[in-house]
Amino acid sequence: MSAVAVFRSCLRFLRHAGGALSPAFAVMLVPTVLVIGIGVDYNTTLRIRTKLQTAADMAVLAAAKLEDTDASREATAKRYFESQLPHDVLAMVKTIDFKLAKDLKTITGSVQASVPTSLTHIIGQTAMATNVTSTAAIAKPSVRQLDIVMCVDATGSMTATLNAVKANVLNFESNLNAELTKRGTDKFDLIRARVIYYRDYGGIKLNGNNTYVYVWNSGTYVNKYIKASDPDYWTYVGDIPPMKASGFFELPAKRTDMQTFVNPEVAWGGGDLPEAGLECVNEAMDSPWAKVGDVPPALGKAIEAIYPVIVVWTDAAAHKPNYSVSVKNPNYPSAQKFPRSYPGLLSKWNDPAVVNQLNMLLIFFGNPDLNSNDDDGKADGWQTVKTWPRFTVGGTLTEGNQNMVSKIADAIAKVVKSPTLTN
Repeated sequence: MSAVAVFRSCLRFLRHAGGALSPAFAVMLVPTVLVIGIGVDYNTTLRIRTKLQTAADMAVLAAAKLEDTDASREATAKRYFESQLPHDVLAMVKTIDFKLAKDLKTITGSVQASVPTSLTHIIGQTAMATNVTSTAAIAKPSVRQLDIVMCVDATGSMTATLNAVKANVLNFESNLNAELTKRGTDKFDLIRARVIYYRDYGGIKLNGNNTYVYVWNSGTYVNKYIKASDPDYWTYVGDIPPMKASGFFELPAKRTDMQTFVNPEVAWGGGDLPEAGLECVNEAMDSPWAKVGDVPPALGKAIEAIYPVIVVWTDAAAHKPNYSVSVKNPNYPSAQKFPRSYPGLLSKWNDPAVVNQLNMLLIFFGNPDLNSNDDDGKADGWQTVKTWPRFTVGGTLTEGNQNMVSKIADAIAKVVKSPTLTN
């Protein structure tokens, strides 16, 4: 028989005229019923608390799993917690708070609830409060690989950047890991680097069918008059080649090969603004990125997390994807390879089949507010790309040249610690 039923039976007994023991029993009834009521309500609260604790424990464990991103862990925990409880119990919950620790090593849940009472409300206590907390350690990958693609504007004004890339090839991976360690970020087990030098596919807009272009001659640029019908027209309007790309170099094993690729390069071409920066970023997106589960021979074990990072150095704006002059170049990438619109290019950046979305990053050295004003005079080029997710300005071009490794480390550490990063 429940406590409420017992209480009601006692009341009926007291009201009965033949109850000779009623006065004495009445004196003892109230404290007796209160004791029973407190016990019943306490047990009910304890039962609800157990359900809340179990749900909180399961929620933080679900949010701490390896496959989840740090940015989504709090939402995952709250969603999982709520899914574990029936509606009547969930209605008792007053606050739900799941927080990721600042060092990203643990997630903690705190839940407060108010359980309605059955009997103790007769003395004014309508509910019993209960709180639960639960903490779980975040599962972090033990095998991490960085794939970094360097998009380097290699036109005539970029000598300092080319020299900086050459100077930093030596010991790049060990220096970068050392800088990351200084910032409290775990070093990478394996680093691969790819270099893409870019110039321009077109860029010079003809005045009618004729124009003057800058031609590199004896260490300087001079004007040359050309016509669209000239057989060597694209030699001047578009750089040949407009882009020069390496594969990935596994460091330090392939350092000599990387030096062989970067050391001969000199700054030339361009001669006008903007340049083919977006075409370079698109080529970088198409890189043969490593995938989670790959087993590099250098490691002998499966990769648990891949960090695909694109770094851009430039002093120029970028042509828009469908710039009328560039697309006339017979060497221009096809629409299947290079989307002809900003939404198409952004969709490619956001496609997990193209770039791993968990840890991707686009680091920019230069001025992202430079406007190409291609064809329509609208803000575009880097002004559009800087609104993309995981875009961050690493610093000025000078900072990117003079402190290349430390600035890259700053940007990587920032995105690791602030996974929702947008510029």
